[in-house]
Amino acid sequence: MIHKTLTIFLLALLKIFLACSDRVEIPIMNKDSTLTFISKSKDGIEAKILFCEKVSKKTGELIGTGSVFPIKENAKVYAFINLNNRNYRNDNELMFHIDWLDSSGNSLFKKRIDLLPNDSLSVLTSYINISPDKREPGNYLLRIYLFRELIAEKKFELVSNQSGSKLTILKDSIRARITLGRKISKKTGKIIGEDTTFTIKKKANVYTLVNLENLDGINDQKMIFYLDWIGPDNSSIYKKKIEFSRGDTSSTLSSSISISPKKREPGDYLLRVYFFKELIAEKKFELTTKVP
Repeated sequence: MIHKTLTIFLLALLKIFLACSDRVEIPIMNKDSTLTFISKSKDGIEAKILFCEKVSKKTGELIGTGSVFPIKENAKVYAFINLNNRNYRNDNELMFHIDWLDSSGNSLFKKRIDLLPNDSLSVLTSYINISPDKREPGNYLLRIYLFRELIAEKKFELVSNQSGSKLTILKDSIRARITLGRKISKKTGKIIGEDTTFTIKKKANVYTLVNLENLDGINDQKMIFYLDWIGPDNSSIYKKKIEFSRGDTSSTLSSSISISPKKREPGDYLLRVYFFKELIAEKKFELTTKVP
């Protein structure tokens, strides 16, 4: 009987809490992988979280943004929390808590930040040390509270430095599918005349579209790709650099080379795709003087 009464009492308290809560019960996932509990108020404060390895002392630029970080001596993970609708509440005192949690859900470090009335600050910052003597590999979490109510959280991963660099970890998650053809349609953006054998002739070209997959989880990471065309002597003919900024939703790379008689000889060629300096895909094709 006592147990039943206690259960009813706790359920009643939960209903009261939810009724008083300023947040929706079901959070949404933003493009930057921040899980946000949307405010019920039109001008309610919301938060987005960005992780990085370093901050440039000269420019203030965030270096090594992402969600996967190798454990190593004197390394840190920095968190920058951007507050939306901050200006609507700058006449009120606000209390935030930043809570870092390990893979078991235990709090590693909690930081309280009070914003006084008319304080213009709209970005909160915090960091933790990820040296080997302090951290172990696993999935970690950062939570942001406003007046002790959870408003946002974001996961990040710590990995052993011996298992490979952060770059290699990201590289292994990406899939690149290469398509070669004679043209790219201006209307549809698709390859026309898909093939792996092309005839050398005046004004002819080989085009490529590279479709990238499994970019989820690293879309807040600055990404640089290279499309490198390789000749029969294994030397580079032409290398194209393509940079994706944070938040860019594109997932297709494109490039082309001329295959006129003055520029190319018959033989086996190769297109290689690099993520930074890491090779992630390649495809062979042949140039010939024979007319199909």
